[in-house]
Amino acid sequence: MFKLFKRIEKFPETAKYKKGDYVNFRYRDDLYFGYIFSASLNSEGKVLYTIQLAGQCPSFIENYKEENIIGLKTN
Repeated sequence: MFKLFKRIEKFPETAKYKKGDYVNFRYRDDLYFGYIFSASLNSEGKVLYTIQLAGQCPSFIENYKEENIIGLKTN
């Protein structure tokens, strides 16, 4: 009858951070933490991330460079 297909996203093997990691980063001169939502490679072979901010009504920062991420969020 109906077939549902799940879109399979390939996460780059060279990515330092994995999907679901909470990371610290600077955005508009403030320090934020967010959730790694997805990643891709640009034409130069560098990893770009989509980072999710907030939870219930999320916003996304797309094409954020890996070298600009400060590190994993610690408690």
